[in-house]
Amino acid sequence: MRLKSYLLQISPLLSSPEAARRLLRLFAVVLLIGILSGVYNFLLFTFNNDISQRRGYMSSAIAEAHTFFTNREALLESLSLSAVRKSKQAKPLVYLPSTEEVHLQLGSTTDNRWSIWLTQRMRDYMKDKQVSLLYVDTGPNAQVRRLYNSAPGVPGFSPRMLEQLQALKDNNPSPSAELWLTDQTEQRSYLYIFIRLDERDVESGWLGLEMDSREVSTALSDQSAGEFMMLNSEGMLVFTNSHDTRLGQMLLNSKGENFFGFVGDGWIPDHLVIRKHLQSSDWQLVYSIDLLAVMTGLWQQLVGSLLFCLFTVTLVLLLMRRIEHRFIAPAINRIQALIESEAFSRDVIQTAPVALCVLRRTDGKVVLENTLAQQWLGDGLERDVLCAGWINQAFASQQPERTDYFATADGRHLYLSSAPTRYNGEDVLFCAFSDISARKQVEAALEEARQSADAANEAKTLFLATMSHEIRTPLYGVLGTLELLARTQLDAQQRDYLHAIEGSSATLLQLICDVLDVSKIEAGQLALELSEFSPLELVHEVIQGYSAAALGKDLQLYACFDPQLPERLIGDVTRIRQILNNLLSNAVKFTDSGRVVLRVKLINRDGERSSLMWQVSDTGKGIAEEDHAYIFEPFYQTEGNTNVVAGTGLGLPICQRLTQLMNGQLRMVSELGLGSSFTLTLPLEEASASTDLPAQGGLLPETIYVLSPIRELAQSISGWLRRWGARAQVGRPTPADSASGCLLLELHPGSAEQPLVADWTGPLILASAHGCCEPQLEDGRWQVNLNHLSALYQAVRQAQGLWIARTDNPQKREIQKLDLHILVAEDNIINQLILRDQLEELGCTVELAGDGNEALQLWKNGHFDVVLTDVNMPKLNGYELARELRRQGCSIPIIGATANAMRGEAELCLAAGMNHCLVKPFALRALFNYLAPYQETSHEAL
Repeated sequence: MRLKSYLLQISPLLSSPEAARRLLRLFAVVLLIGILSGVYNFLLFTFNNDISQRRGYMSSAIAEAHTFFTNREALLESLSLSAVRKSKQAKPLVYLPSTEEVHLQLGSTTDNRWSIWLTQRMRDYMKDKQVSLLYVDTGPNAQVRRLYNSAPGVPGFSPRMLEQLQALKDNNPSPSAELWLTDQTEQRSYLYIFIRLDERDVESGWLGLEMDSREVSTALSDQSAGEFMMLNSEGMLVFTNSHDTRLGQMLLNSKGENFFGFVGDGWIPDHLVIRKHLQSSDWQLVYSIDLLAVMTGLWQQLVGSLLFCLFTVTLVLLLMRRIEHRFIAPAINRIQALIESEAFSRDVIQTAPVALCVLRRTDGKVVLENTLAQQWLGDGLERDVLCAGWINQAFASQQPERTDYFATADGRHLYLSSAPTRYNGEDVLFCAFSDISARKQVEAALEEARQSADAANEAKTLFLATMSHEIRTPLYGVLGTLELLARTQLDAQQRDYLHAIEGSSATLLQLICDVLDVSKIEAGQLALELSEFSPLELVHEVIQGYSAAALGKDLQLYACFDPQLPERLIGDVTRIRQILNNLLSNAVKFTDSGRVVLRVKLINRDGERSSLMWQVSDTGKGIAEEDHAYIFEPFYQTEGNTNVVAGTGLGLPICQRLTQLMNGQLRMVSELGLGSSFTLTLPLEEASASTDLPAQGGLLPETIYVLSPIRELAQSISGWLRRWGARAQVGRPTPADSASGCLLLELHPGSAEQPLVADWTGPLILASAHGCCEPQLEDGRWQVNLNHLSALYQAVRQAQGLWIARTDNPQKREIQKLDLHILVAEDNIINQLILRDQLEELGCTVELAGDGNEALQLWKNGHFDVVLTDVNMPKLNGYELARELRRQGCSIPIIGATANAMRGEAELCLAAGMNHCLVKPFALRALFNYLAPYQETSHEAL
């Protein structure tokens, strides 16, 4: 804190939230400057080191050039010193080529005669150095004499050179040093070095060495020292291997002594130059190196330094950005957010649409509150009591209560939400109060609406029960009368009329049942009744129900079973049968030719749960695409079905809703003119007592040929044969197979009028869609029903010669006379008469009662075997009658009859003490099935 105060006093720039960001950027700048300085120093050191190395190369080249010229000057000087003046009395000598040394006489006058001896080694030396020896006299008619030529093709001596030598003689009669001259022609150029033959005698003449410029250039050229230029005493360019004329012009214009440095014609130099005077003359030798070549030689260092700079700069920038975004920016944001949060919190507390206050824990006093808290809570004693209670509840050690609901004096309903916290260094309780008066009103309205909806639902249920009772009651009279009428003597025309009335009545009953099913599904009154069933028996039962209709239309109606199907399942078999009946009924109704196929396939199996697919496909008229979206809508019927009796339009909607109730899926695929396919997928549980083989045992592992016009059907039955233990083979057998006694199984989807293999002499089984459900042997052939797998299995066993264990299954009981005395309680006169006639038709004696009280009196005064009562009667209804009878010790069977098909009616009957519940209208067969078990039971035994 002291440091912060000190910084604030020193400079607000360093104490603001932005100070850290500024310091970070300053540090980054300093760091980058240091890095760039280091890179600069490295490059400067590398460049200076390279320049120093190249200067050494240049100096070495100049030293070699100096040595080159010094050797030739020394040669010339030694030759001049070896010259001897001849006296007048001396005899001239003759040149002898073959001798070891050559004697040369110099001078054009007798007073100026000199002689030089050239040994063979001297001549070899000059030839090796590529120099020629000249002598120029000083007379009025000066001439040039070549004393030795190092190479053939000697050029002429330029008159200009003679003039220069004569001029030097006149202007400088006693030179003390060598004279350097050049002679340039179109073909070649030469360098001459002259020295006085005798420096004491002006008339002694000039002794010189002639050198070819190419030899000189070769000697001066040094690739490591760069290009060279040789300047004469006047600063003119004499020899060079440089092609840069601009550089030569710059050097010609520059005057001075020795020089080493950078030159250029602009702000930036472009050449490194070294210039030195040759020690033996006033000529200058210049070497130059292009700086671009120097920089090219340092490309690795330059590129490396550049990449290092880019990397370090990028790294520093990224690091600075990272630090700023990770540490500095969040810190600044937190500081600013803290400041803004404090200001915002005060504004929120004051402008919040709820009452807010802060209570001190120690004394319960208000530390902070807004205007609404002052208005809603007031300032009275009640407020202090509430505050103390809230603090005790919130800070309780066990199960603290932090919410509360209370009503204020002005009738306002408030809801409290509190949280313990700290404020200004002490424990406080933060309280928020919401006005829930409007919510209370909404809750009251919702409760009233719920009660109204429940009442409407109950009214709907009551309406359905009433309509079911009121419609089924007269319908029972109609159907019961028609059934009794059918058992009388009628002629053919009367029986046709009766059948028409029965068909219309059955349609009316189906319509009523469908409407009630839809209503019960919508009202949630329809419950599933799970039971164990066999899918094979179910399919056979459903197929057999429509085999007559298919035979009448000459349709092929058959089923294909998946060999992997479980034999026993658990589900609502009644609802599954209802769906399959609907689908098969529509398929047979709307198919004029072709086939109707019911396929049952196991999709997957997960533990004890299996998913089965039931598919009904036909080759009928099909459904137009525009009708697909409405086909499952109630009462919707497609157009164009003029040749069939119109249905109710509720079959498919009921199927779909039943499927959804069983957690399944119903899909349709149809195209106009090609037929339709409805696929039902249901998840079902497998029964624990499921077996893979029938009770009789498996088949013999013999070859069975399976032949059918429909390959799918043949493959399905072959799979079942393999499952039962046989060796099934799909295809037509050979005559040798017939002789070997193999079994042939022919599958006919229609009628088996002719065998598929006419000349077959072995065992033969003909399975057709209209065959018998029990295997029958006729003319050496077994006839059996194609869709009854159990019967097909028995036929194969018999054909293999296996013994069949006969089980005396109870056949369906024929309607026969019953010797029962029955008490009937029914308030409807017509129903009384129908029940009486039905019971008398069954051989029973009947006593009728119009209500429950009358039935109770008749029971006390008589002896009865069964009580049959309607459940809805005035005064004493059927439920009350059953309870009263059981209370008085009645133990005979009580059967209830109701026209109410709503959910739970059977449970109500059983709960009242009844044994069974019949739903009106019921047929004579249903009544017989319920009464038959009590035929031989006496009243006392019951």
